Amino acid sequence: MTRPQFDESFSLFPLSEIIQSTDSNRKVKKLLETFSCTRNTDLQNFLYNKAVTFEKNLRSRTYLYIDNSTQQVAAYFTITISTLHTDGISPEVIELLDGYKDDVASIPCFLIGQLGKSDKFEPRKIGEYILDDAIEIIDQSQKSLGGRFILLDAINKEQVIKFYEANAFFPIEKDPDSESIKMIKPYFEVLDEKT
Repeated sequence: MTRPQFDESFSLFPLSEIIQSTDSNRKVKKLLETFSCTRNTDLQNFLYNKAVTFEKNLRSRTYLYIDNSTQQVAAYFTITISTLHTDGISPEVIELLDGYKDDVASIPCFLIGQLGKSDKFEPRKIGEYILDDAIEIIDQSQKSLGGRFILLDAINKEQVIKFYEANAFFPIEKDPDSESIKMIKPYFEVLDEKT
């Protein structure tokens, strides 16, 4: 699917606008429950049980892709401001991430907390467009506020890691036994000898 086809097939809506324009919480919940992701039930559970609460309490922002023909949630992403805790990260990498010190316990960052598509749209290769849109929104904030990197926790599967690496993310920790792996997209030049 090309980007123009994607933009024609799906409309992107901030969850906050849907909440404000819908007259009942039940209608919002019913819309969110049109999303189904059996490969990653955390994505589904977040959207069903936490996204509205996080939105209303200003903890994060969720953006929904609504299929224009079925009016179902085809995909979504959630972004927020977060903190990377540096336990287990080498001083060299901490200094690279922080830009100043090598012994800080935490570093502020932007976080892509959730990103995924519904099982119904699995055959379509749309992940790159979803990621591009999430990064574009974060880029706008980064230009106004500063910030050194975008963080995400990727499922520790080779195909998923390669997808993010192809989109300028790289792992900052490597644990083959972990279910997830922290990856960043920097707003600074990465020096290979430090990573």
